[in-house]
Amino acid sequence: MSPPKRTPETTDALRASLVDHARRLIARDGASALTMRSLATEAGCAVGLPYKVFVDRHDLVVEICHAEFAGLQHAFDDLPARAGHGTVGGNLAWIAERFLDTPAVALAPEIMADVDLSKAVAARAHQSGSGPATFETAFARYLTAEQGAGRVASDVDEKALAFLLAGAVHNLVVSGDAWPRPSRAQLRRWLDSIAGTISPQ
Repeated sequence: MSPPKRTPETTDALRASLVDHARRLIARDGASALTMRSLATEAGCAVGLPYKVFVDRHDLVVEICHAEFAGLQHAFDDLPARAGHGTVGGNLAWIAERFLDTPAVALAPEIMADVDLSKAVAARAHQSGSGPATFETAFARYLTAEQGAGRVASDVDEKALAFLLAGAVHNLVVSGDAWPRPSRAQLRRWLDSIAGTISPQ
């Protein structure tokens, strides 16, 4: 008797589970450690199982990025609700670090170096409506909310500042070792400094 066919729901659950294992593998050992074989070992499954739901590693990387962008979108949506709570610099650091801590950052050099992979990741982000492009919008919405809370000066151009903040964080993602990255403590100090310059005087 042949084994029962996997339902779409079962396939989706398996893909999500393997993506979670892949994220943990990347966080622990780096992006170069991610292979279909190492993923199977991490997940404790047969070597061939990842190939049942992913065409190849390329397909897996696209799915990892999609999952990370979806998670980031939830954080972006939550950011304006932080207005009036904590500190402006702390809230900016929270969303910046949430972005920088994703496995997608470790995969960025590989994605940028592979035209086909880059296009596939961008197409999936465009299709889902989530991705790095929404980072700028998230910053702008948050700054507008802080203006309403009276913690950012009303004459601050929130869209222009959001453009600069998003560009700076995105540069840390894609530039890799070619650009000296600040420590997290330094990043927080800089964002605190920016928050001080845009607060009502």
